[in-house]
Amino acid sequence: MPIDDVLGRSRQVIFPAAGSIEVGTVDVPPPGPGDLVMRVRRVGICATDLHLLDGHIGDPFPLVPGHEFVGEVAAIGATAAADRHLAVGDRIAVEMQLPCGTCARCLEGRYNICERDDPATLAGPGREYGVNIPRTSHPGLWGGYADYLWVPAEAIVHRMPSELPWDTAALVEPLAVAFRTIHRGRVGPGDRVVIIGPGPVGLLTSAAAKIAGASHVTMVGTRDHRLELSTRFGADVAINSRTTPDLQRAIAAAIGGLADVVIEVAGVPAAQSQAVTLVRRGGRVVLAGACGWTADVTFGSDRDLLTREIDVLPSFLSAGGYEPSIAALVEGAFPFAELVTHRFPLENVRDAYELVRGKRDDVIKAVLVLSD
Repeated sequence: MPIDDVLGRSRQVIFPAAGSIEVGTVDVPPPGPGDLVMRVRRVGICATDLHLLDGHIGDPFPLVPGHEFVGEVAAIGATAAADRHLAVGDRIAVEMQLPCGTCARCLEGRYNICERDDPATLAGPGREYGVNIPRTSHPGLWGGYADYLWVPAEAIVHRMPSELPWDTAALVEPLAVAFRTIHRGRVGPGDRVVIIGPGPVGLLTSAAAKIAGASHVTMVGTRDHRLELSTRFGADVAINSRTTPDLQRAIAAAIGGLADVVIEVAGVPAAQSQAVTLVRRGGRVVLAGACGWTADVTFGSDRDLLTREIDVLPSFLSAGGYEPSIAALVEGAFPFAELVTHRFPLENVRDAYELVRGKRDDVIKAVLVLSD
């Protein structure tokens, strides 16, 4: 299908280099037979985006950021339309990674660690929208902070229900990340779960834990507003670690012992160290918070980890999480819409970043509105 005449150019937020933000435009070419072009409606602002701007995650510049995007099919090639059963106007979400689908990791279902996107062994552009594909890679439509996004044949695309408002639909990626952490931690019926970090992903992880059958969820953080909000997303107890002298004892008193699973989503090394002190012997610790590539991972004393035979399980991206995420948003068992607290036009991205970085005005999730 030929591209619509209105898709001549796309606005984009660009990080030309670390610490620099610009707003520019780029031509939008027609899709090839197996490709489609997505019109972005909403894109969430993530802490990872701030890490990227600060230069804490590789050197992908110039970069168009944004990986929490939802929108609709703006134009689609004939092969893609037939294979994906999609048409112009259909609402979609696209997973942030472009896996190869053929490496050993992809074939075992762990496409989030596709071998073609391993920074430890590969040079050159990566395969993650808004994170490691530079704007210089043709056609330059590789980030969600833009009117349009390029979606090649290898992209994983999900149809989004039309009844979901765009603001709520924009939570699909962070909620998918939350479900991935639950999968990695093997959270199931009866588990006692502690979550460190009541940010957007932490709050969504609380909801995902309860959906998975956790019997008790304890939220740990330092901001009372977010801790209070966590009780609306499945947390049975919320504890301010800054004002609690003995956090381990407080958790043991609340749940009758230490946790079966501790999930760290705060994104700071101190929280990683703290996590292993809050889990029972033989328990599981999931590390899901991005601290930045050069941050050291430390776990305190040998006694806290080795002699207690704790499983430490990093959780990366959202593989397998989109299906349960979409189902949860549609079911609406939790007040997901309340998490989107601030909306900005694309041109006001700097104001949005100042708000999110400073955690001002009780912000939870800020989104860029590309169009309604």
